[in-house]
Amino acid sequence: MDLEDLSVLCLDALTMDAWCVFLYFATRMLTVNSATHSLIYIYTAMSADLGLPGVHKFTAIGLLDGKPFDRFDTDNPRKTPTTNWARRHLTTDYLDKGTQSRLSKQKWFGVNLDIVMTLMGHSASDGDVHVIQWLHGCYGETNPSEERLRFVHGVDKYAYDGDDLMSFDYLTLRWSAATEAAKPIADKWNGVTVLTEYTVGYLRGECIKWLTTFVGYSKRELRDRVTVPDVYMFTRKTNGTTLTLICVASGFPTNTHAMRLMRNSRVLNTDDGLKVFDTLPNDDDTFQTRIAVDILPSDTGNFTCDVLEEDTGYRVVKHWRAVDRTTIPTIGWPNSVLLSTMVGLCIVALCLVVVYIVRKRRTGQIGNGV
Repeated sequence: MDLEDLSVLCLDALTMDAWCVFLYFATRMLTVNSATHSLIYIYTAMSADLGLPGVHKFTAIGLLDGKPFDRFDTDNPRKTPTTNWARRHLTTDYLDKGTQSRLSKQKWFGVNLDIVMTLMGHSASDGDVHVIQWLHGCYGETNPSEERLRFVHGVDKYAYDGDDLMSFDYLTLRWSAATEAAKPIADKWNGVTVLTEYTVGYLRGECIKWLTTFVGYSKRELRDRVTVPDVYMFTRKTNGTTLTLICVASGFPTNTHAMRLMRNSRVLNTDDGLKVFDTLPNDDDTFQTRIAVDILPSDTGNFTCDVLEEDTGYRVVKHWRAVDRTTIPTIGWPNSVLLSTMVGLCIVALCLVVVYIVRKRRTGQIGNGV
C-alpha cells in the first residue's frame, strides 16, 4: 500500500473531510553542516493554470542538499533528472516507476484540491487560484561506523495557499492541525495506525536509504572531476566609516571545506568581528561560501584567505594587501557568483511568486486575466 492509498483510505473514512496539503516554504532546505545531508520532495498543485512561464498547474521536485536533482510538471510529465550525477546513475526503470508515481500523485492532488477548497469555503467559481502543497523528506548525518547516514530528523508538512495546515511529529508519532478545518483530519489520521507506521517508516528508513545512495552518487561524480575552487577577495563600502573585506570561494566539488581569514598571519575569529556565511549550492553541482570582516580604510595589514577542500585536499590561498586593494562601491557580487546564488534560490522564489499572486488575486489587486 502506498501513500496515495493510505490517504484515500483516510478521506473515505472522513466522508470528504479531506486531505490537506502543504507546508510553508520558509523551511530551510540548504545544508550548512558539511556532515549533514537532506533529501526533500516538494509537490505543488494549483486549481487553475496561471498561464505564466515556468509556473505549472502541477509540479514535483526532488532536492538533494537543497539542490534540485529531478523534476516533473504538467508540461513535461516525466520524472526527469536535472543534475549530472542523476542523469548518470538513475536508471530507466527507476525513472519509469517514478514517473508513474508522480502521474498518480498528479491525479490525486487534482481530486483532493477540490475537497480542501470546499473545506475552506472556496470554490472554482469564486475566480481565485488556490494552491495545495506537500513537503516531506529527511535529514541525515555522516556516521563514521557505518556507510549508511544516521537519521537526524524528518519533515512531513502540508499547507494550503501558503499557510500551514498539518504536520507530522516523528517523535510523538502524532499529526497536528494548524487550523480548525484540519483538526478532524488530524484526529482521524492519528487513529489510522498503518498510516502512522508508513510515514515514520519512510522518514526513518526508506528516505535515509535513498539519501545515502544519492549522496554517494553525487560525491562520486564530483570527485571524478578535477575542480579547484575560485577564490575572490575584495572590499565593499558600508554605511559607516569602515570597509567590509570579503573572501568568496566558489566551486567546491563537495560540501566539506574550511576557510580562514588572516591578518598579518594571525587567524581572525568572531572576537575580531569575523562573519561566516552559510554554504550555498551553485548551478553546476558545486558549492560556494564566504567570510567577511569590517576593517578601517587606513588599515595597512596584509590579509590572507586560506581555503581548503577537505575531501580532495585542494588548497587555494589569496592575498589582499594595501597596494592592490579593490573596493566594490555598491552591494553586489561578481557575475558568476551572483548567477550561482540566484539559481540556488530560484525554487524558493518561484513558490513565493505563486503564493503572492494567489493572495493578490484574492484581495482583488490582480485581475483574473493575469
